[in-house]
Amino acid sequence: MKTTAVVPVYNENPDKLNSFLNELKSYVDDIVVVDDGSLAAISNFQFPISNLSLLRHELNRGQGAALQTGTDYAIKHGARIIVHIDGDGQHKPENIPSLINPIKENKADIVFGSKFLDKTNHIPWTKKHLIIPIARIINYIFTGLKLTDVHNGLRAFTASAADKLPITQNRMAHASEYPYLVKKNKLKYMEVPVKVVYENYGQGVSAGFKILKELITEKIIK
Repeated sequence: MKTTAVVPVYNENPDKLNSFLNELKSYVDDIVVVDDGSLAAISNFQFPISNLSLLRHELNRGQGAALQTGTDYAIKHGARIIVHIDGDGQHKPENIPSLINPIKENKADIVFGSKFLDKTNHIPWTKKHLIIPIARIINYIFTGLKLTDVHNGLRAFTASAADKLPITQNRMAHASEYPYLVKKNKLKYMEVPVKVVYENYGQGVSAGFKILKELITEKIIK
């Protein structure tokens, strides 16, 4: 089953990204990098990886939009399993086999990574005990799906499931849209433990409020 990794990037360090992609190429058949309007276009840099396609949004549209662009491209070019993985190095490519095995074994249509199921992860205290627990509750209210790790950027799903997962949330609220669509379409899902490395704190309280605003606005519009 052809596996394609979709990597959304925005203002990433090219050398650091190149190192990450060189590690990633050993775990997938193809890589699709989507440069979401970086100030210094990633497309100006050469990545010596034969199985890599580089797409670009001229304007910054958001991570959700970048993932949808990459997913559509991957399916058009024969992907049977799509893996979403952030390009900042927080998620390690070594997680991919355990992420896609349930799909290959027909146990799941989509698999979510969970840093909380791997007890060796060192997670910032405020994220672990304040931000994420609150996010779990909000996520369940809006999606109806119980996950231990909401807004984890590492997931995998089948090409057939992708038809039922069209993302309309262009920015970070897309991570809540996926479980909502999984619940709505009764897709088989699992969570698996994944290792994470925090070089930066990542999303904080202010980002959480932005996501909540996006979700509420979407509910009102619908």
